[in-house]
Amino acid sequence: MWKTLIVLALAGAAAWGWNFRRGRGEPARTAERPIWHTVARGDFELAITERGEIDSVGDIEIRSEVKSKNTTGIAILKIVPEGTVVKKGDFLAELDSSVLQEERLLQQINVNNAEARVVEARNLYETAVIAQAEYADGTFVQERQTIESEAFVAEENLSRAQDYLKYSEKLAAKGYVNELQLEADKFAVEKSKKELDAAKTKLKVLEDYTRAKMLKQFESDKLIAKAKWDSEKNTLELELGKLKDVLDQIAKCTLTSPADGKVKFAHVRDQMGDNNFIVEEGAVVRERQTIIRLPDPSKMRVQLTINESLIQHVKPGMAAVVTPIGIAGSNLKAEVDSINQYAEPSGWRKANVKEYKAQVKILEPAPELRSGMTASVTIRSLDEPSVLQAPVQAVYAHGPAYYCFVERGEKLEAVPVQCGPTNDRFFVIESGLNEGDRIAMNPRQLLDEVSLPELPPERKQQAVPTGAPLASG
Repeated sequence: MWKTLIVLALAGAAAWGWNFRRGRGEPARTAERPIWHTVARGDFELAITERGEIDSVGDIEIRSEVKSKNTTGIAILKIVPEGTVVKKGDFLAELDSSVLQEERLLQQINVNNAEARVVEARNLYETAVIAQAEYADGTFVQERQTIESEAFVAEENLSRAQDYLKYSEKLAAKGYVNELQLEADKFAVEKSKKELDAAKTKLKVLEDYTRAKMLKQFESDKLIAKAKWDSEKNTLELELGKLKDVLDQIAKCTLTSPADGKVKFAHVRDQMGDNNFIVEEGAVVRERQTIIRLPDPSKMRVQLTINESLIQHVKPGMAAVVTPIGIAGSNLKAEVDSINQYAEPSGWRKANVKEYKAQVKILEPAPELRSGMTASVTIRSLDEPSVLQAPVQAVYAHGPAYYCFVERGEKLEAVPVQCGPTNDRFFVIESGLNEGDRIAMNPRQLLDEVSLPELPPERKQQAVPTGAPLASG
């Protein structure tokens, strides 16, 4: 009896040791039996399923049109609740306009001062115009008449002095007038001549020089006054423009609906899905930042990202089925609308994962669809009838190549195969296998029974190629 117990104990210890080595990854000493699969042709369907977010193609975006002016933004004072049904012209939100109200008062003062300067400059110009006309038609004429009168008096005095000199010369010839008196009469004649010449010169200077100089001066004063008037008018226009802009900015602090719709807040999320900006009272919005969207329920789409290993199988126009999460039994017809040409920016969490954004248009939107809902999208990217297929677990990746372990009599042979697209269940086999071949479904457990080419050290560390099957070396 005790001998039987010893034999059973030894057998149990051997079995435990075999399982222990298997658990550590050591190869079993006992050969594994292949799990066979017969290669056959069949219809191959590749359907890509991803999750995305539903939004409206024809969203009307309500943005903050208030200029930041070297500030971080402007705060939301009041906003209607999300989901509110609004009509065109209804109130949506109010932004803080307190700073703009203060700016309006200061700008109104600037406008008033500019208007006063315009009035002053206009009066100076009009005064310059009057002064020019006053001199040309008044002062100049008056001065000329005065000088002409002086010249007339000088001529009369000269004529009288000349007559008196002649009379004195006759008296002097008869001895009635002495030489001294005669010389005085001659001096009076010369004096009258000089006074007449001076009057004529004065008149010539007035007409030829003084008049031209004064008219030039008055014309210059008029032009300067006109330029200053124009400048002040331009300044007033600028100040009025600034005031109008401030009033326009104050008006833009009150947002109203441009059309009928249902309010959806334009929250901002980063690449990792965290909320960078939440639309709420007190939140600060930047210039041109979208605050509210009014979705168009008749034009809905799903935005999703597709891994780079699958993007080659997705083309615009492909049929798709959209299943909104939360609406049981709702499968909506759709088609791929567009695919971005470049991968989306990735953060440090997905540094080695490249994804492309795609838009899937819903052909017949359901009334209960809402922007922001999550939806599952299945894209029928490939449908090939009667193609040779092999299960993904039967394809073994060895370095950069794929192999299938094919039954050859009582032996296994590692046959290199060229794989086409996969749907995570089957590979399309483009070459290497024939219909009716029996291949092993558990290649990892049969490595000791096949011969594979030796890999260089760098190949042994190589990542599994894109689209590799579940079984890998």
